Amino acid sequence: MPIPVLRDEEAKPQAEPTQPPEDEKKLLAEAKNGNTDAFGKLVQRYQRRVYTVIYRFVRNHTEADDLAQEAFIRAFKAIGRFDLRYPFSPWMYRIAINLTLNHLKKRRLPMVDADLERKPSADNPVSVLEQVETRRKVHAAIARLPLKLRQVLVLRVYEDWPYSQIAQVLDIPIGTVMSRLARARQAVKEELKGLL
Repeated sequence: MPIPVLRDEEAKPQAEPTQPPEDEKKLLAEAKNGNTDAFGKLVQRYQRRVYTVIYRFVRNHTEADDLAQEAFIRAFKAIGRFDLRYPFSPWMYRIAINLTLNHLKKRRLPMVDADLERKPSADNPVSVLEQVETRRKVHAAIARLPLKLRQVLVLRVYEDWPYSQIAQVLDIPIGTVMSRLARARQAVKEELKGLL
């Protein structure tokens, strides 16, 4: 059964409760018992957010569609090992992010900044060129960050995830999230010193 993936670049993941909602627990229990309809409802609930997170890394709709579908397939295959005491979303995001990061490593693909794809609105051609060049330099600085710093920066700045959710999904302490984010921001700032 193909899993439809919605394209919505503006969708933002919401902070998840520590305990899954009762209806989600029921769907998870049914999915663990092989009920594909129950898992399909979980897919519908999370597909937009999973797609958006992946898209933020790859910036390609086709790749994001493929990776999101693969992430849900992997989750379905592994659902039997899922612990029902925990919410589904951090587990699902972790599968999606790990799959995406592995994809980027294999292909050596840089993350692309969507702002580079947008045309700045200005009447002055020199101003337009300066804006495009600034965005290009910011993107290049972010793309050169080590992967561990880049993933935290993308999830916090582009996705606006709370520190606790980043920590949970990446399976690292909140302090590590904060220090990686600070190091990422400092590295980008240093690289762009003369520009900004």
